[in-house]
Amino acid sequence: MLKLFSAAILAACLAGCCTNVEPISRVEAVYAPGLRVDAGMSDPAWQKAPEYRLRCYRNFQHLPEKTVAAIEAGKYEVQASAKLLYDDENLYIGCRIENDDIWTLDQQDQLRHYLTGDVFEVFLKPEESNAYLELYATPSGNKSAFYFPSRAFGGTVLIDRQKLMPGIEVVSKVDGTLNDSSDADRGWTSVMTVSRKAVEEKLGIPLDSGRAWRILLAGYSFSGNRTFGENFSHPLLPQLNYHLYEYYAPLTFR
Repeated sequence: MLKLFSAAILAACLAGCCTNVEPISRVEAVYAPGLRVDAGMSDPAWQKAPEYRLRCYRNFQHLPEKTVAAIEAGKYEVQASAKLLYDDENLYIGCRIENDDIWTLDQQDQLRHYLTGDVFEVFLKPEESNAYLELYATPSGNKSAFYFPSRAFGGTVLIDRQKLMPGIEVVSKVDGTLNDSSDADRGWTSVMTVSRKAVEEKLGIPLDSGRAWRILLAGYSFSGNRTFGENFSHPLLPQLNYHLYEYYAPLTFR
């Protein structure tokens, strides 16, 4: 457990680091009526959706030389990807995340899951509003949804006092053993179902092609076998701060 929290602290230290800014390309959701939702994404419709790789943040220049050397010696590039589908009622985001030691300490809904284990995150923001949503899925199938009236409210008690908004569902599947560093895990998959009606009721703007939306696909990965946590996203942001929504990708519906 100490290794897990050490990884979390180191990951937080990276927040002020800069990285190369990649060209922002759109993220496309593909229409899939009658989708059968399961954690393994077995429905054939998933094969028609573009796959987006979530790239890792690897900026250690601010750390002492010996620490950087130790981190680089144990370099491990987490393989993470996501796909998006939608129908008349929901947006579906599926992820695959490779990890050799999967952790989820607090197996409850509506928590800041990135503080206690592995997590997949989705940020949804309409361009015409300051408000946005931060949604979580965990390997244990838990979920959270935080509403930000604006970026100014990040880290305030307003966020932690929110009840889970309706219309968010998560199913997950772990290939390995949760919270056990004695064996080798392989990874986990998850599908997040987001009610388009619930998003519209919360943000006041329809989640459809008639409005401009931006999205960030992101996550955290911890492991007792590594001396640092992995942070990853698509698109890759200029700094490790998932609230830099000016650099989110445009979300389109096909």
